[in-house]
Amino acid sequence: MLSESFVASTLSSAKTPTATLRDVGICLQEFQPSPQLRSTFKKSSTTTNCLAVSPSHIFSAQADKAVVHVYSREKGNQEALVPFPERIRSIAVAGAKYGDVLVLGTEGGRLILWETCTGRQVATTASHLQPVTSIVVDPTSNFILSGSDDASIHVWSIPNILSFSKPAQGRDRQPSNAPIRTFSNHRAAITSLAVGHSAGRHNIAVSTAKDNTAIAWDYQTGRVLRTYLLPFSATCVALDPVDRAFYVGYEDGSAQSIVFYRSNSAQNPLHDPSLQSTPAQVSAEDRWLPPSADSGAIKALALSYDGTTLLSAHESGKVLSWNIARRKFTASIADYTHPVTNLVMLPPNGLPLSSQDLKRTIHTIVKPRVDNSFADPAHAPGAVPAEYAFNTHILASSTQPKSRKPSQFSQALTHAYFPDSMIEEGLAELAALRQPGGSDVIRVAATSSSHADTSVPATTQEDTHVADLEAEVAMLKKRVAVNDTARHANASEVTKLRSDLAQLQDYINELHEKQEAAQQDKVQRQARKEERETKRREAWLAAEKKGRNGDAVMRKMEIDDGMLTSESDDQSDE
Repeated sequence: MLSESFVASTLSSAKTPTATLRDVGICLQEFQPSPQLRSTFKKSSTTTNCLAVSPSHIFSAQADKAVVHVYSREKGNQEALVPFPERIRSIAVAGAKYGDVLVLGTEGGRLILWETCTGRQVATTASHLQPVTSIVVDPTSNFILSGSDDASIHVWSIPNILSFSKPAQGRDRQPSNAPIRTFSNHRAAITSLAVGHSAGRHNIAVSTAKDNTAIAWDYQTGRVLRTYLLPFSATCVALDPVDRAFYVGYEDGSAQSIVFYRSNSAQNPLHDPSLQSTPAQVSAEDRWLPPSADSGAIKALALSYDGTTLLSAHESGKVLSWNIARRKFTASIADYTHPVTNLVMLPPNGLPLSSQDLKRTIHTIVKPRVDNSFADPAHAPGAVPAEYAFNTHILASSTQPKSRKPSQFSQALTHAYFPDSMIEEGLAELAALRQPGGSDVIRVAATSSSHADTSVPATTQEDTHVADLEAEVAMLKKRVAVNDTARHANASEVTKLRSDLAQLQDYINELHEKQEAAQQDKVQRQARKEERETKRREAWLAAEKKGRNGDAVMRKMEIDDGMLTSESDDQSDE
């Protein structure tokens, strides 16, 4: 069964928690088919961009502390508490090629890369002048994008940082580990980063800052593709699953969608040179307003697998759902009482695994230790240290025949989220199908036995053949019954849809008629107003010619016209 879930983390506050969420900082929540709280992890308090999720573990950097909590998703408990020399302000996981590599942005403006399967820890130079507040890893796990309060974004190469073959430099014989590129088009602190989903040679990134701008750019070349002028400062950003648009959240709890492909041009607007130098103004009227004013600021955004639903985490502790097609609020998914600071959407369960999926997992992480292999002057470039050991668990052999693997149906049937009610409904349908067909099968069997008594005794092969034919006949009857049921159901659904469509068309026609009547009434009122103004001017001129006070005549006419107008308005309202 296909299901979607997300991981949400909260920041401790003075609000009184409920009994079910007491001392809970991280929640695993099912989103579809039904919103339900599946599991919780305690003793955690995280700020924005301080939560990372791998297939086996959850990592959370604690607020105002230089420690990282490590939780095991398989065991459902806390596995380790790892201290670091600096406070961690943002984290991300790179796991496509190098196992699970945890990337941490520190308060001192540097990056720390921790190989959780080996324990190796590598630190970069303090290239940022202020804390690293946002980190994202590209889909290929080759690049890291780090944003800071100093308004700059650095692009780092993961292979360069983790490589053993990089020669040592400087007096201390340490590798430089400097960024390969810097993006400095923002003029204020970076608030959020999002990277595209392409694994090709070109990919986009969207960054937001406190200067009320959002910029789409190519992080592999550093070229600006488009600049968007937002009505407010965005607190978070998320990209569409196929990079058609991006979504931003604001302090007032509203969200907004910015679509890349608004024009009908055959060329991608992001790569049109005539548009790249002109900023695009985003209207404040296009925002999606929250259901209530007490929802609080949006701290994080996430999208469903199909890109039709947007989830927003709010300072009030609520997680709201937005319908992207209708561009409005749909429902409240959860309320955790504490401010929700992070949302991480998990891959859907129930999809078939491809041959490229990894057949290994890391059950137990190795705590980090500083990599001092380069400090040794005798270290040869490219040599792997003797204490470097890779710890992982092989799930299945690559040469294992496919016949031994459980089927997709068996995996879905035994899944933890598979509802028992569906099994009961399926058994009830089978029982209903078996009742009309069972008498037919018995009748066929009785007929065949009567023929067997009057004829020559059949051989074993003939009996087997007859049994196979009877089973085939019974199966065909069941299929016919199922097809009939499905056809009747489809017919009733089509009839209902046609009826709903007709009612909707009538409602639309009624709205059009009311709109036309209102427009005609407005035109008539405007004409009457202009006619009264003309009469007033004529009366004023006539009074002045006769030597009378034209202003007094005008005031008297205004009083009379006011009484007449109020009476006509009352009649129109009736």
